[in-house]
Amino acid sequence: MIGGLMKTTSRFAVAAAASLLATSAMAADLGGNCCADLEERVAELEATTARKGNRKVSLTVYGQVNKNLLWHDDEFGYRDGKLTVRDNDAGMSRIGFRGEAKIRPDLTAGYQLEIGVFEDNGTTSGADSFLIRHNYLYLDSQTMGRVSLGQTSQVTDGLYEINLATVHVTPGGEDESAFFLHDHYGAVFANGFDGSRKQGVYYRTPTFAGFVLSAGWSHDTGEFSEGDIIVPHVVGGDDVTNSDDYWEVALRYAGEFNGIRVAAGIGYRAKDDNPTVGNGTDTETILGSGSVMHTPTGLFLSGGYATFDSDDNDADKDGYWVMAGVERNFFGPGTTTVFAEYSVVDFDRNVIPGFFNDNQDGTYWGLGVVQKIDAAAMDLYLNFRNYEIDASKNARGWGPDSEDANVVVGGAIIRF
Repeated sequence: MIGGLMKTTSRFAVAAAASLLATSAMAADLGGNCCADLEERVAELEATTARKGNRKVSLTVYGQVNKNLLWHDDEFGYRDGKLTVRDNDAGMSRIGFRGEAKIRPDLTAGYQLEIGVFEDNGTTSGADSFLIRHNYLYLDSQTMGRVSLGQTSQVTDGLYEINLATVHVTPGGEDESAFFLHDHYGAVFANGFDGSRKQGVYYRTPTFAGFVLSAGWSHDTGEFSEGDIIVPHVVGGDDVTNSDDYWEVALRYAGEFNGIRVAAGIGYRAKDDNPTVGNGTDTETILGSGSVMHTPTGLFLSGGYATFDSDDNDADKDGYWVMAGVERNFFGPGTTTVFAEYSVVDFDRNVIPGFFNDNQDGTYWGLGVVQKIDAAAMDLYLNFRNYEIDASKNARGWGPDSEDANVVVGGAIIRF
């Protein structure tokens, strides 16, 4: 019996060895073709894939597409009573590239290049359809902070708009009035208090107990005109427009405790006007905003205040806004945000040439809802605003005593 078992075992061993040898020979025979096919496929993928120039600096491609339908009933505005397809100025479509390289464990160098799609400013598509939002590089130290050089956000950019909720409107902002409503609204609402993106040098400290201090110097881009054509600044050119200088400082805070999230900021910006001819009009702006959210319930309250002081007393103004609502996942696909807002712009001036004689106020109130679709990185939104200006006719009887307009915006944003 033992001999029979040994014979059986031997037969199994011989069969296993033969099978192994056959499999190895087959793999060896197929290996050449398999690897060749794989190398060919990899070459095809490399030929169709975006690649970065080197392996030392990372590359991230990102962006968003934000489209909506707008309707308003301002009889003097653009496309009164008709639907208009447009890009949302509160968060325009864009594509960007950013990356970073580590110099040593606590020091990195980075960059960001971002291009916005200015497809429709209310009256045209095609001309000036793209704009450079960011084009800068930086050095970032964990112990010393970050220094940025190039075109990017001033340190006061966003200080009048801090909001922890997802709303897809600019809190305290006036996007529709700048392009779709009549100039009466633009004279009151279009020029906001917030900072912008400009060429400059910016510094921010590391975060200390939730606080970040920032400072910056920046300037506009000089241009000169030839007839109706605006061309870049050329040394020795005629009609050169000197660019204005800006000096800023800002303090921001973000934190969370006991289920309460808090974000706030305050800043100061001074503009040194550099006119080509005549005296400049220097300005100073103090602005700030804050937001509080109770994370268990999603209830939030946000608001901001700003004051603008100019050498031209007729341009002095104050403004504030407040927004409240709830942001929770009620339905499953993502959070739902429901909110109400109110904003005021109050000019101290007595005259707007060609428009008004007396003091004026501008207000708006609004309602909105945003539904996140997490599976598609998409937000659906619907907003309503009622704008109102209250003023007197000028000496020639031009301008309204008061005027109001309703604006409805609905659309979607998807990120990549």
